[in-house]
Amino acid sequence: MPLPCRLLPFLLVALGGCAPGATTQTPAPQPREAAPGWAVPATPPAAPIPREEYARRRQAVGATMDDGVLVVFGAAEPENDYLPFAQSPAMRYLTGITEPGAALVMVKSGGAVQPHLFVLPRNPAREVWEGTRLGTGGAQALTGIPARPADRLIPTLDSLLARHRTLYTLSPLAADANESEILRRDEQIVARLAQRHPGTRVTPLDMQVLRVRASKSPAELDLIRRAVHITSLAHRAAMRSVEPGMNEFEIQGLVEYTFRRNGAERPAFATIMGSGPNATTLHYRSADRFMQAGEVMVMDIGASYRGYAADVTRTVPVSGTFSPEQRAVYEIVLAAQKAAESEARPGATLQELSETAARVIAGGLARLGLIESAGATYDCRGEGGSTGECEQYQLFYMHGLGHGIGLDVHDPDVSYFGPFAVGSAFTIEPGIYVRADVLDHLPDTPRNRALIARLRPTVERYRDIGVRIEDDYFITPTGVERVSGGAPREIAEIEALMREQGPGNLERHPEVVEWYRATTPR
Repeated sequence: MPLPCRLLPFLLVALGGCAPGATTQTPAPQPREAAPGWAVPATPPAAPIPREEYARRRQAVGATMDDGVLVVFGAAEPENDYLPFAQSPAMRYLTGITEPGAALVMVKSGGAVQPHLFVLPRNPAREVWEGTRLGTGGAQALTGIPARPADRLIPTLDSLLARHRTLYTLSPLAADANESEILRRDEQIVARLAQRHPGTRVTPLDMQVLRVRASKSPAELDLIRRAVHITSLAHRAAMRSVEPGMNEFEIQGLVEYTFRRNGAERPAFATIMGSGPNATTLHYRSADRFMQAGEVMVMDIGASYRGYAADVTRTVPVSGTFSPEQRAVYEIVLAAQKAAESEARPGATLQELSETAARVIAGGLARLGLIESAGATYDCRGEGGSTGECEQYQLFYMHGLGHGIGLDVHDPDVSYFGPFAVGSAFTIEPGIYVRADVLDHLPDTPRNRALIARLRPTVERYRDIGVRIEDDYFITPTGVERVSGGAPREIAEIEALMREQGPGNLERHPEVVEWYRATTPR
């Protein structure tokens, strides 16, 4: 799933895809590929993350604090108990608790850190509706942390803040846009605590925790690998099933069914299934269009397995065979991805990979005639409405090259803070998107009018072709591993798999799917 060039505040380096630049290329080991025949990857026996690892994570976070009190709020119980629940990444990372209504308090005094856990108590009347709770005894047995009932959280914080003058807090990694004008529950609690203890310094600890989370442990990499494997199974099922006349939601349903049937908790993000013109919308969500012969379909999907996200994108021809135009665009994107991944190794930077991919894309677009030359520019609007110059290739490639993966689909990674290192888990996902209206919104300048006249015929030839190829990678001591090799990305592999009859179509009921067309408002 592409990350916009308008970067999240915690990112310390550009994630690429926004500006090309010259870098020195050096030989690097090629990524290890999936074994022929595609089977369950060779992984250690499945096992839960041990509670000793959670303790080490808390120790690492505690080492970033001065004396004071850190409070970490878990996700609240949904307003209605029949709605889905997902634990906050910070709570899951530091405790392994997956129940709602939990909170972790870490007290640092004289260099020693003492954790305290607050959870909902056992309540048979509520458990009839919501399921069995751990309670304080179960939570303490699971985590090794002294546990108290959740209603003791505020009195405990009041008592601690009478003796400590710093209250550390964590914000969600990606706040809900709908809450931008409304204080969240935990923000309200912190605000009231600060009012009652006027000498308290409220200090965010987000950046320090992100740095701790950036390097993935072997246990975390194992869970990401399993999420990627299930995601690859879903891609293969989808490729066997796509055909003209189907609706996007049929493939979405098949993908998410494959996730859950194989043990994934849920999609790690909103599934993206974009056919035809929808293939050129980066985060297309509706998934309700009937796909047609001669189009491509972008499938950007990822399973969440034990909280850890995969993120793998493939682009396939709806008819089962790429047209010459689709093939030409696809080959440029694949070449850009391979060029970037060939440079991924310990000591390389994400910016270097980004610049490499951008050069390949710019050169390819120039060869197709979609831009005038690899370094060509056009007149664009800058901040405040002023006219400046932008790279022409950015008309067709406008997002970053990749991002970290982990408990969030856009998780912190080592490469956000410096060079790649062992423990990096990240994506590489270049793309080209030929929107039908790409030339219609340029500033009206003499230079742009001449550019539009030159490019319009080529844009019409390639219009509605959107191609994104995304894989998941781990940095190893000697180079990089492409973990998602089980999802075909070579043109011949995709076309061969699409010729196989898939399980999705065997149980398809086209007459029921057609109800959707008949009930669509006109």
